[in-house]
Amino acid sequence: MTIPRFPQFLARLAPSIALLALAASLPAQTSSTSRPATTNAARPAANASRSSSGSGQYPSNTMLGNALIQIDPETRSLIVVTDEETQASVAKIITNLDHPKPQVLIKVVFVEVSLNKDLDVGLEGGYTFKTGNSGTAAVKTLLGMANALASGSNGAYGTFNSGNSNWEATLHMLSDSGKAKVLSRPSIMARNNQQAVIVVGQTVPLITASQVDTNGAINNSIKYQDVGIILRVTPFITSDKTVEMIVAPEISSLSTQTVQISSSFNAPIINKRSAETVVVTPNATTVVIGGLMQKQDSTNLQKIPLLGDIPLLGYLFRRTVKTDTKSELLIFLTPYIVESTQRIKDVTLTEANRADLTRDSLTPEEASNNLDTLRLMPQPDHNGQPQDKTEFVDAPAPLPTSGPAPAKNNPKK
Repeated sequence: MTIPRFPQFLARLAPSIALLALAASLPAQTSSTSRPATTNAARPAANASRSSSGSGQYPSNTMLGNALIQIDPETRSLIVVTDEETQASVAKIITNLDHPKPQVLIKVVFVEVSLNKDLDVGLEGGYTFKTGNSGTAAVKTLLGMANALASGSNGAYGTFNSGNSNWEATLHMLSDSGKAKVLSRPSIMARNNQQAVIVVGQTVPLITASQVDTNGAINNSIKYQDVGIILRVTPFITSDKTVEMIVAPEISSLSTQTVQISSSFNAPIINKRSAETVVVTPNATTVVIGGLMQKQDSTNLQKIPLLGDIPLLGYLFRRTVKTDTKSELLIFLTPYIVESTQRIKDVTLTEANRADLTRDSLTPEEASNNLDTLRLMPQPDHNGQPQDKTEFVDAPAPLPTSGPAPAKNNPKK
């Protein structure tokens, strides 16, 4: 009996099939059909191992009675040589096991929001006076505002100089606030019990070791590291339709900062947000698998002793720098079990229509030429009139042509 296109994962179940047949107490009869010579040679050895002693030795993991089970890796077939009754029982077991494994669409969403409110207010000044016929002396408050003005720093500056240059003052005012949002949504379709990996980014070389040879030349050992959006996940579907996942999502990027390793090399700093965990969640249910909420407040006060403590008037002799930063990072995960062909089509259409940039950049002709079973069609409004907005719809695949179309006969009149 040869069962064609037997999935490769059932090759590991060959011993289990033999044990299931043993539990069913299948008869071990000699088949009347012709068998390979290897089968007849292996049968006495297996029977002898069962009856050689009363201690109950186990048979070979690929032999059971008169059944020989082998795997053909080239054709991915399971070959069973046995009698008709055992053949029917083994075929029934294989039929119950030979089902396509379901798949899982895993979506991971990174939501990162940063909010900052900074304040920088201060006043510094100076007075220059004569100490004699040719000498001068100066009294100044140096709080960094004049240097910031000279270097072109941001903010509103006010300067004052008297006509004879005896008085000078610099006023700095800056209120800085901003909000940054990062939303990343990597997703991948994974088969049950198998790891899936998606990487969208760059491979960055990093120096791991350096050696100096006898000539003074430096030899560096380089290791490449993936930087970008990386998702590694292994799903396990349980009998009650919950999904257990070994998941490790990561978002990393190169920063503008570096760390000096040697006099001739600065190593880059990689910003990284990642999580690695095992989570169990029902089908189509969103859970949070990681999060970080951080708040940083700092106040830096520079002032002239005594003068900076005077009410109201003390503002003329001090500088206040306040920093208020808040950041939130949340990682969400949603698995969708995909069991049927129709479910695969529905998931494909949903994901394709959520990609706004892709849908808006493609023309219906480009979608028709490059996507076999998807079509880009204009969506009607409430009155049934077509709109400018398009959407992917399911369409049957075009039939392949076996050759050039026959020429038409155009008889001359």
